[in-house]
Amino acid sequence: MTTPKTPAVRLTGISKRYGSFTAVHPLDLAVPAGSFFALLGASGCGKTTTLRMIAGLEDPTAGTVQLGGQDVTALPPYKRPVNTVFQNYALFPHLDVYENVAFGLRRRGIKSVKKQVGDMLELVQLGSLARRKPHQLSGGQQQRVAVARALINEPQVLLLDEPLGALDLKLRRQMQLELKRIQTEVGITFIHVTHDQEEAMTMADTVAVMNAGRVEQLGDPADLYENPGSTFVANFLGTSNLIETEVAGTGDGLLRLTAAGQQLTLPAARCRAEVGAGDRVLAGVRPEKMTLAHRDDEDAIPAGRNRIPGRIVDSSFIGVSTQYVIDSPVCPELEVFVPNVERDGRLVPGAPVVLHWNPEHTFGLDAGQDIDAGIDAGADGDPGTGPRSEQDPARDSAKGVPA
Repeated sequence: MTTPKTPAVRLTGISKRYGSFTAVHPLDLAVPAGSFFALLGASGCGKTTTLRMIAGLEDPTAGTVQLGGQDVTALPPYKRPVNTVFQNYALFPHLDVYENVAFGLRRRGIKSVKKQVGDMLELVQLGSLARRKPHQLSGGQQQRVAVARALINEPQVLLLDEPLGALDLKLRRQMQLELKRIQTEVGITFIHVTHDQEEAMTMADTVAVMNAGRVEQLGDPADLYENPGSTFVANFLGTSNLIETEVAGTGDGLLRLTAAGQQLTLPAARCRAEVGAGDRVLAGVRPEKMTLAHRDDEDAIPAGRNRIPGRIVDSSFIGVSTQYVIDSPVCPELEVFVPNVERDGRLVPGAPVVLHWNPEHTFGLDAGQDIDAGIDAGADGDPGTGPRSEQDPARDSAKGVPA
C-alpha cells in the first residue's frame, strides 16, 4: 500500500553502461508522489536513458527502480504502472481522436468506454474534435490526444520524453501551461525529460539538472536559479556574470572580495565554497539583477551596493529590455539587462558606466571549477534557447533560459 510519504519513483544506485561508456553514473533519486518532476540537461547527459530505465525500456547495469514502494527493476514495461508520451506522439492515423483515446481501455477488454473517454477529452479540451483524425489536428492538439490516451489508463506515473520538442515556439509555451494544468487536475506524478530550460522552469515543481550522466543539482526552479551550486548550473540555467575574486577578509557574515582593485561584498551564507582570507572565489550575479548607470550619475548610487566601472561595448534592443555588454577591469564581457521603461540616451557603445547591485544578489562558487562550464550545453538546436530575435533575455533569463 502506497502511503503519502512513499515516493512515486525511487531510484537507488541506478546506472547504465554501454560497453566502456557510462551513460548514467550511479544515482539516487526520489520523486514525490503527485509532483511534476523534470529531468533537465543537454543532449547526451543521460536524462532520456534514466527515463527509459524507469519505464523498463532499458535495463539498468546496476541499481533498483521502485514505483510506489514496489521494486519493479525486473518487470517488463507492460507490467509497470507507467505510461509514456513520446515526442512523435505515436497516434494511430486510421483512428479518430475518440478511438485513439479509447484504445488502451478496449485493449484491456473494457466494453463501456464512453464516459471515461468523454471525461478525458474534456480534461484535455478536445471534446468537440472527438471524430477528427490525427492529420486534421494541430501539433498541440495531437500532443493533448497522446496525453489523454496515456492518462486514461490511470498510471501511477506519466513519463514525458521531450513531448513539446516538435512544436513551434509560441505553441510550445501554450502547451507548457496546458500540461501543468492537466497534471494539477489529475494529480498524477509527471516525470518530464527536456533540454529546454524554460520548459522545465515553467512546469516543474522540482528540477534535476543532469550533466554527463550525473545529477548536478536538484531543487525547485527558483532555488536552482537564485542559488546555483556549480558553474555548470549557473551558466546552463540562464546567464550568469562570474567574476574571479580573492577574499580580502571575513566577518559579520560577509566575505569582502577584491577583483582588479574593485571591492565587492558577498554574504557568506550565499557562498558554496569554504573559503578564508587569501582564497579565490567566483562571485556571480545575474544580468537582470544589475543596474546600469552612466558614469556622470555615479554619485547618486546608494551606499553599500556592489559596483564595477566599465564601458559599453555593445547593446541590443530586444522588445521590453535592452541587453548591454560591458568591458570592465574585472571582466571583459559583463552582461546586464535593462528594462525599456525610461531609456537613457547616453547609454550607447563607448559610454563610461557603472554597474551596481545589491550584495544580497551575489552568489559565490568554488573558483576551482571551469568558469565556462554549461555555457554551450544548451546549444543543441533547441528553438526555446535560440535566436535573441525571438525572445526577450530579461524575461527568459528570469525563467532560466540562456538569453
